[in-house]
Amino acid sequence: MAEELTRRAEDAPDEAAIARAHAVYTPFMLSIYDVLVHGISNHLAWRCPTRRLVGLYRAGLSANHLEVGVGTGFFLDRAGGAQLKRLVLFDINRNCLERAGRRLARFRPSLYEVNLLAPIKLDLAPFASVGLTYVLHCLPGKMSEKLKVVDHLRPLMGKRAVLFGATILGRGIAPNRAARALLDLYNAKGVFNNREDDMASLSDGLRQRFDEVEIEREGCVALFRAA
Repeated sequence: MAEELTRRAEDAPDEAAIARAHAVYTPFMLSIYDVLVHGISNHLAWRCPTRRLVGLYRAGLSANHLEVGVGTGFFLDRAGGAQLKRLVLFDINRNCLERAGRRLARFRPSLYEVNLLAPIKLDLAPFASVGLTYVLHCLPGKMSEKLKVVDHLRPLMGKRAVLFGATILGRGIAPNRAARALLDLYNAKGVFNNREDDMASLSDGLRQRFDEVEIEREGCVALFRAA
C-alpha cells in the first residue's frame, strides 16, 4: 500500500465547523461505523438500503478512481473488483485514511490528507471516476458553498469522467422518528450541517457544472451521477 499521507495546509473558511464535522471519526468510532451507519441508520432512519449505495458504486466505478471522503472504505471494499487499477483516497481525517487504506490494501491506494473546501494543489493525473458519498451533508454552509468541493475536484477529472455519490438531505423529506432524532443530534453536535440541504439546490448546483446529471431520492438520501 502506498503511504502518501500528504497534508495540504490551506487556510479555508469555517475551519472550526470543519473540525467539528470530522472530529467524531476516532479509531473507536470507525471500528463500529459500518454497523451503526451501513447496518442500522441507512435502513431504519435514512430509509436508503446500503445495497442501493453499493449498487451506485458498482455502476459508477472505473479502473481509475478517486474516492473523496473515504469513511472506512466500505463501498470500495464491496464494489471494487479486478478492474480497479488505480485508486486514490482523499480525506481530511487521518484516522479514516489509515483505516480505509488498510482495508483496501489489495488495490495499493495512494492516500492524501486534503481539506476539500480549499483548493487542491496536487499534481495528479486525471481520474475517470470520482466518488463523493456521505460528504456534503457534513460540510458547513449552504449547498452553493458546499459544491465548491466539486469545483476543486473538477480539474482532477478527465474529459469523460463521472462524479457520483450520495448525501443525506435535511429539507424536502419526510423523516421518521429515528431520522428526526439523528438529524437533531448530529446537527447540534456539528457532525452534520444539512438543515438547509434539499434536492433542488443540489440538482441546480450540479446542473450548473455538468452537462449530464442524474439525481433521485430514496428516503432521506439523494443519489447523484454527473458527467
